[in-house]
Amino acid sequence: MRDLHRRGAPMSILFHVLAWLPLAVLQGLGAFAGWLLWVTSSSRKRVALRNIGRCMPELSEAEQRRIARASLGHEMKTYIETARVWLGPGGPVKNAVKEWRGIEVLERAFAQGKGVILLTLHQGAFEAVAIPMSANFPFYGLYKPQKGALNALSLKGRCRFGGRMVAAEAGVRKAALPLLAQGLGVYYMPDHDPPPGRGVFVPFMGVPAHTPTLIARLAQESGSPVVFMFGERLPWAGGYVAHYVEAPAGIHDPDVEKATAAMNQGLEQCVRDCPEQYWWGYKRFRRQPPGAPDFYRGA
Repeated sequence: MRDLHRRGAPMSILFHVLAWLPLAVLQGLGAFAGWLLWVTSSSRKRVALRNIGRCMPELSEAEQRRIARASLGHEMKTYIETARVWLGPGGPVKNAVKEWRGIEVLERAFAQGKGVILLTLHQGAFEAVAIPMSANFPFYGLYKPQKGALNALSLKGRCRFGGRMVAAEAGVRKAALPLLAQGLGVYYMPDHDPPPGRGVFVPFMGVPAHTPTLIARLAQESGSPVVFMFGERLPWAGGYVAHYVEAPAGIHDPDVEKATAAMNQGLEQCVRDCPEQYWWGYKRFRRQPPGAPDFYRGA
């Protein structure tokens, strides 16, 4: 135990130091890290360009490159800002959210009394708006416990304003359904490639994407309304805007594939609203339908 404590101490110290740096400094460090990924022709740069080229072919090559470069910077800013969002002074962290755009969508969803499934994606500053939001709405984040100091730091940060975290060790569905039945909110990020057998291929940005069916099944079983959210990072360390978007009607379709496709439509709307801040460097299309060529070959 003593060895584990010693190994976790440097991480904890680093986070506590970063937490008290001004937002402008942290975002400057993130921008520099993103610039390094771009100028060194990193794999994330190549993947970002491939993803944007296939997902937004209507854009000129110059515009695709501009979005890809901005995306790398925003991804790195998110990583470096995390310490401040989790551990920084409470007042400035809350006040950094300058606008709650579409918050009435979330309020109407809770008013139904069936709980709320809140979906976000790897775009912009998702935790910078989600954690302050938990001061006003009863949300539970679903997570898989990690090893080391990062797990404890994340729990401390995500619960600092009243939010709660639930370890989904027996599965997200089993953890979420009782919470939704009590009229509470659950918070989840579905824009990832699930293990085989837990997803279907449905379009995302016009490209077949292996997408988790979890949300479609959860919405069907619970009857809970679904709301999308993302956090837009304002320029020059100006703070953030929280965006809330109603889900497409088809997300409660009894056909799991149709409901999952509707979920991706909602995610796509968020991406198109602010494409520069989506994490295009992630291999979202790594898994392809049987017989399809490797999406990232040559990237």
